[in-house]
Amino acid sequence: MLKIFIGLFAFISVNTFALPTDSIGMKTVNGKKYIMHKVTRGEGIYGISKKYGVSSADVFAANEGSSNGIKIDQVLLIPSNSTSTTSTTASTATVTTVKKVEKKYHVVESGQTLSLIARKYNKTVDEIQKLNNLKSTNIQLGQKLIVGETVTNVQQTAQVKPTPKAVVVEDETPEIAEDTKKEPNTTPKPIPTAPENVVVVTDKMIADKNNNKPDPMVTKTYSVEDGDEVSEDGMAIISTEGELNADRSFILHPTAKIGTIVMITNPVNNNAVFARVVGTCKPGNGVILKMSKTVADKLGISEDTKVKINYAR
Repeated sequence: MLKIFIGLFAFISVNTFALPTDSIGMKTVNGKKYIMHKVTRGEGIYGISKKYGVSSADVFAANEGSSNGIKIDQVLLIPSNSTSTTSTTASTATVTTVKKVEKKYHVVESGQTLSLIARKYNKTVDEIQKLNNLKSTNIQLGQKLIVGETVTNVQQTAQVKPTPKAVVVEDETPEIAEDTKKEPNTTPKPIPTAPENVVVVTDKMIADKNNNKPDPMVTKTYSVEDGDEVSEDGMAIISTEGELNADRSFILHPTAKIGTIVMITNPVNNNAVFARVVGTCKPGNGVILKMSKTVADKLGISEDTKVKINYAR
């Protein structure tokens, strides 16, 4: 009797702790193992990928159409390297070196010209214009100008927790946790409509507002409930305008805030790169961003081309 009780306790323990608390099972597709995650209110791809210790690009690749937005109760496949049951290794510390850029500013005083300010900080007028995206040498009293940058290398130490190894189901049928099973719903399914938490801005809506022809190459989907996911498709232009002339992963975007990190994907070769928004550009003719040559090289392109972007708003 004691042996039976111990065996039953071990079975319950394995099934209780084998999977992450917010997963609903495991699934094997084409020989590759995935954790199944059910999307809850307020979750986005970036937060989910961080929770499981994988990259957001891997989650997008494993779930076709997820780059256009996700919905509550949608089941996502999260890549997993699990090969055994209930085994978790200790956390490891990783040390990374990141570049910290500190900008130096000058507030324009009465009687000062751009030439005078440039000489004061051992810069040329052209350098000051490029740092501030100035189209002319005209400046105003009280205007805050960037007059230099200081780049330092900073080491960061972080504890990385490995993804728990889970029980693997070796077939195409997903194993659903007991508390998520529901009785079949026999009521007729309603005609599908757009979810209340998703707002789709179509080309026709943009055309009606601006009283001009729609731009067929640009489609935007915003998840209001998430509040952090934006996906766009359109043309990317290689440019040396302003800070794009630097050998950095910089882009200009019509609406994203300066400092936003954007993931850009080349649909031709599936190359993806993360770039920082350093300024704005005017949309038109399907253009959704301007990028530095550094970004273009990482994407494997040498001319203006169509790309897909995702970023947190």
